[in-house]
Amino acid sequence: MADENKRERFGRYLILDHLVDGGMAKICRARFIGEQADKVVAIKMVQPQYSKDESFKTMFMDEIGITFDLIHPNIVQTYDYGVHMDQLYVAMEYCDGRNLKEYLDKLKERKFVFPVEISVYIVTQICQGLHYAHTYTNKLTGKSANIIHRDISPHNIMLTFDGSIKVIDFGIAKADTNSEATQAGTIKGKLSYLAPEYLEGEELDPRYDEFAVGITLWEMLCSRKLFKASNDLAVLKKIQECKVPPPSSINPNVPKELDEIVMKALHKDRNKRYEDLDKFNRALMKFLYTNYSDFNATDLSYFAKELFKEDIKADREKLFEFGKIDIAPYIQDWKNEQSGGGPSPEAAEGGATESDADSGGKKESRVLDFGFEEEKDKTLPRANKTSAKKEEVDIDDKFAHLDEDKEMSLETGLDKMKKKKADAKEQEAAEKPEKKSVTRAKPAVRKAGSTRKISKPASTTTVKTKKSSTTKTGTRTVRVPKKEAPDVKKFAGIAVAALVLVYFGWSKFTGDDPTIADNPVAKDRKPADDNPDSERTPVPTSKVYGKIQLLGFDKYKQKAYVNGKTANMGILSDIKVEAEADLVLRIQKSGRIHFIKKIRVPQGDTTSIRVPEMPPASYGYLVTSRDCLKGKLYFSLFGEDRVENLPIPRKGGIAFPAEIDSTGHLKPKTYEVFYQKDGEGIQRRAKFTVTNENDSIDFCESI
Repeated sequence: MADENKRERFGRYLILDHLVDGGMAKICRARFIGEQADKVVAIKMVQPQYSKDESFKTMFMDEIGITFDLIHPNIVQTYDYGVHMDQLYVAMEYCDGRNLKEYLDKLKERKFVFPVEISVYIVTQICQGLHYAHTYTNKLTGKSANIIHRDISPHNIMLTFDGSIKVIDFGIAKADTNSEATQAGTIKGKLSYLAPEYLEGEELDPRYDEFAVGITLWEMLCSRKLFKASNDLAVLKKIQECKVPPPSSINPNVPKELDEIVMKALHKDRNKRYEDLDKFNRALMKFLYTNYSDFNATDLSYFAKELFKEDIKADREKLFEFGKIDIAPYIQDWKNEQSGGGPSPEAAEGGATESDADSGGKKESRVLDFGFEEEKDKTLPRANKTSAKKEEVDIDDKFAHLDEDKEMSLETGLDKMKKKKADAKEQEAAEKPEKKSVTRAKPAVRKAGSTRKISKPASTTTVKTKKSSTTKTGTRTVRVPKKEAPDVKKFAGIAVAALVLVYFGWSKFTGDDPTIADNPVAKDRKPADDNPDSERTPVPTSKVYGKIQLLGFDKYKQKAYVNGKTANMGILSDIKVEAEADLVLRIQKSGRIHFIKKIRVPQGDTTSIRVPEMPPASYGYLVTSRDCLKGKLYFSLFGEDRVENLPIPRKGGIAFPAEIDSTGHLKPKTYEVFYQKDGEGIQRRAKFTVTNENDSIDFCESI
């Protein structure tokens, strides 16, 4: 068992697992070893054959010497670097997420494209991080570092699950390209992100990174590679030609303004690109909040967590298990190593094991708390329990002094009250379930001085005296004063009357009145079925669900409805719906004809629907200028039977399209609708006419 759980210690880091195993280096997730530290880091360890190469080592350390000072929210921070066991290494900030390439691949699997606004936002953050690096000046020497990343691609952009964007691989990527042993492999992997000036042999500047960022944005918008061909030589030729199609020619959701920004960043002549990444970023930010004013940075976090929710759950469980590792032996082993001693016996055996954890024999166990333990005790806090207990004592004490001559009780006097308190304490000690049975006694004629004991469930019970009443939870003996004895006959009469009222009143609400107007829209429809305020008790049903995923849906300019109700839209433009049911999907956009689609979703399946470009239309708007009636409005529009509430809000109203003749001019169009007042079983007919665009028609004047 110990061998299975043995963990490697790399200097002052405990290796948890491997993230990437490459030819030149491997990246591991590790825990910093320290008495008070629970930090998780990423360690890149260079393979020994490269670590021993003096020229490579010089380039590695020089580059780290520059990037070690970079501190920016959009750049992965370097914590530590050096050589351990003849291996070069660098310890970096651990990004809990995936790289952009993995996001693109995941979206392709689901036949989905990055939302425009999220794509733009990601690139704005990349621009900010790179511009900081491009303009960085060493604080101690005052010299400009002149950093150019030279390896920007989706592989080197990390998106964390909490919505952060980080540029990674500063320094080592540049060292890779200068290493003869790995140059071919590195170029092959990033060939599609070279700029034309690189092939021309020109000296590179920050605009080289700008071109790579432009390619990345283009690929996010279009969900495909920009420079792709059957072989490397053909790819290089495409880069030299630099014929870039506008993103909107592939993705119609991309606005023309964004086309212009992307094409400028991807211009073959770097002098015609943006002067620097700050200018590029400003253009993108202006576009983003002009066209998507409701966008918030947290949208990326929701997007990421929805896209990788299964992966996140599995990794959280894994991290939680890592948090249970006893690191005390590793700390001691590290101290021994620093002082020149040997490893501790526990560390030599691989540290804590699963069997050790179960034995409970450790002196100290340090656990990483990631907040994923289930809450076991969902009862009231201790303070609330105490106050509830105190209330019980107070009630007993309050009524213990009452005069027996003034009350009726089977258990007479203070002795019986004390016995009741003792019984209650025994019951609490037994820790029985809260739900208690209800004991119902048959009503009996009582004589003066007699008593009755009423046992109620563990719900609210009222203890009454002549002058006071106190409410508490639990089962309690209730003393009923003579003057307040309940009249059983009176209660029985009230119950019968209530049943009669409910029965005859119910038929009114269920629409049993057969007098309903001939309405083709509401044919065979019972009024109560369309009334959300109906008091009919719903019959529990076991529903199964599926999903509708909308492709090409713009959540900022379009609205989605399913069976007349506003759709609860997920971050990936997916809608949870009842499976195996007849559904009507409606997509609305201002000034456009509605897109209507009848659909039936299989159980547990996701049905993708592409929202087409909807033709333009001119609308008039039905409103109610006053609260003339309350009820329902029935009508058919674009082949969909609809039901709307009355009164109609004056702001917005219900859109009805005007008619356009063959010459393109508007002409009056009359609509026939049906309405039903609340509390009535009759549907009445009404007509109104839309004559001009943006007409406001008062429905109250049409009835």
